[in-house]
Amino acid sequence: MKRKFSRIPISNTVEFFWQNKSYEGVLKDLSYGGLYIESKIIPPVDEEIPIILFLKGAQPSIKLFLKGKVVRTNKEGFAVKYIYISSESFEHFKNFVSYNYPSLEIAEKEVYRFLGEAHPLFKGFINLNILALKNEILKFILERAFLYSPEKPFILSSSKESPYYLDCRKITLYSLTFGLIGALFWQKIKYLGVDGVAGMSVGADPIVCSILAKANEEDIPLEGILVRKETKKYGTQRQIEGNVREGMDIVLVEDVVTTGGSVLKAAEILEKEKLQIIKIFALIDREEGGKENIEAKGYEFESFFTLKEILKKHQELSSKNA
Repeated sequence: MKRKFSRIPISNTVEFFWQNKSYEGVLKDLSYGGLYIESKIIPPVDEEIPIILFLKGAQPSIKLFLKGKVVRTNKEGFAVKYIYISSESFEHFKNFVSYNYPSLEIAEKEVYRFLGEAHPLFKGFINLNILALKNEILKFILERAFLYSPEKPFILSSSKESPYYLDCRKITLYSLTFGLIGALFWQKIKYLGVDGVAGMSVGADPIVCSILAKANEEDIPLEGILVRKETKKYGTQRQIEGNVREGMDIVLVEDVVTTGGSVLKAAEILEKEKLQIIKIFALIDREEGGKENIEAKGYEFESFFTLKEILKKHQELSSKNA
């Protein structure tokens, strides 16, 4: 797994606010993803705090206004992930970080990732698109993919039994939803600046292809990578299909995550080929430990739907039709 953002060692004064009080700290490193502050006052993990960063050497002096979430603490200070930057501060921040980056090429790739995660205009646009796409796709999930059989439970990939089953190939392999699913994933992936998108065969194959189709619509080059469950017995005798090269930044996609075993197996295979996994996405999380297992391995994970969300909509529709 590779960090999405390069860290820059630096020393700057920073002011942060917690519990309606202002505190001063020393900025020790930063990136387009977050920063680390040395301070005697250490807010707890998951706390959201406003931050003012003072840029040295600027005339007149420049203050950058940010908001972040505390993601890690130790005795010396705490690390923060950005969740918001004011539009007025963005250009100064971008220039300041880019100037200190090891190369312009890396800076350009990572600022695009930053836009999708912390810039208010981009985040708002992305979230509106995702909401509209989710509302449309959810209808098809309930009509075609969601199965309920309390009398004869389904056997899941985890070997557990469940009265609910999600046969996602009924929507990933359907013309009216193929493009919608690709567009949904693409809303997040396009801002990550990755070289490719990978998935475990065969469940993720149509998702990978739908994402490639969306990238093609915007003339963005993107490699598709398919991971076989076993090594190919003939030809190239490889377990990975696609134009793979060492050091590629990729995202890993899946249709349904239960315990996360399948996607973690794919991640292990990809990393043996020295591919860098920036993030893992799933269409649906069954909320049976998969998210926790994936994140425990150090990967960033995000799903577009949860089983709880789908069940709630199913129950609402059932009540209306009763």
